[in-house]
Amino acid sequence: MSGVRMYKVPNRIARLALGNGGVTVRQAVQQANAALDELRPPCLEIIDEVMAEIERRFGAGAAGRKAEPLGDLYALGLKIIEVAIGLPNSGIDEGARALCDMVDRSLAKDVVAWEAIDVHLQTLMLLRARGQAFTPEQRNAVLIGLKKVTTKKVGAADEPEAT
Repeated sequence: MSGVRMYKVPNRIARLALGNGGVTVRQAVQQANAALDELRPPCLEIIDEVMAEIERRFGAGAAGRKAEPLGDLYALGLKIIEVAIGLPNSGIDEGARALCDMVDRSLAKDVVAWEAIDVHLQTLMLLRARGQAFTPEQRNAVLIGLKKVTTKKVGAADEPEAT
């Protein structure tokens, strides 16, 4: 019996990555970051436009805000989530999710807690302006606070409707 023979099996993925037209992981990350840098300004513009509309229609000083459909606030929150890649590590996406959760609970329970809405809107403005400067712990504390406000003013997610 002869000794062990070693065979080098061609690796198709390695050949594609390192061959003509392929890229290394480092190059792929650099290309992705460059693409994100191009997307950031329009994403920020959309976030600012949506937040201005939210403030105009649902903010504390908005005349006739009680006549505005709460479902529209939910839809505006979703728009922020969709483009939050423009503000990485700011928590604005999670703040918008918390807003949508509060609106969803409000609609399910037929409760409109304007104080809670005001807190959520002010927090979104804070996250837009300063969220990237927060430590992860600070952002987490802010988001936990939003959940507590929602639970206190609207009710827990699993809490049955009052009859």
